Amino acid sequence: MLNPSPPSLLCLVTDKSVWAFVAHCPELQFVSFMGCSVISLGVIHLTEESRLHKMLCNLSSLDLRHISELNNETVMEVVRKCRNLSSLNLCLNWSINDRCVEIIAKERRNLKELDLVFCKITDNARIATDQSSSTIETVDAGWCKEITDQGATQTAKSSKSLHYLSVNEETVERLVVQYPHIVFSTEMQDCKRTLERAYQMGWSPNTSTTL
Repeated sequence: MLNPSPPSLLCLVTDKSVWAFVAHCPELQFVSFMGCSVISLGVIHLTEESRLHKMLCNLSSLDLRHISELNNETVMEVVRKCRNLSSLNLCLNWSINDRCVEIIAKERRNLKELDLVFCKITDNARIATDQSSSTIETVDAGWCKEITDQGATQTAKSSKSLHYLSVNEETVERLVVQYPHIVFSTEMQDCKRTLERAYQMGWSPNTSTTL
C-alpha cells in the first residue's frame, strides 16, 4: 500500500516515481498521485510494460486527482487494464468528459466508487454509469456544472446498488424522502447528519445566557 505523503512533498513526485513503482512495487493495491507533478505520459507508463500485468491485476484503488495534463485516453487505457479496480478518483481534472466515464462504466463492471468532482461531465455520464454498472455504490459529481437535477433524479431512480450520491441543494429534499436507502450529499445534508450524530452521542447546544 502506498501511503499518501504530506502536501508539501506531493509536488516533488514526478514521472520518475512512476517508473520506480513499475520496477519495484508489483504488489501495490492502493496508489495515489493526488496533486503530484505527474503527467499523462507518466501515468500511461503503468500500462506499457508486461511486468506490470501483475500490479495492474492487484490494483484496486487509484487516485488521480488534480494531475497535470491528464487526458481521457490515458485514463481509459489504465482502466481497461486494471481488472480489479474498485475505486477511481478523477476529481479536479477538467479534461475528463462523458466519453471517458462511459468507457470506465463499460470496462470496469466491478467498480464501486467513482469520484468526478469538478470534471467536465454532463447528465450523459451519469446515465452511462447507471446503464453499464450494477455495482457502483458511491458517485460524487459535485461542482459539475452540467449535471442537472433531472440527471441526479434519474440516477437515484435507476441505480439498485447506489448508497451515496452528491446532488444539488434544490433537489435533495424530495430525493431524501423518495430514496431513503441513499445518502445524498450537500452542504446542508452533511451538516444535518453531523448534528444528528452529535445529539446521539449526548451533545446538546449551550443555551446559557451567561456572558
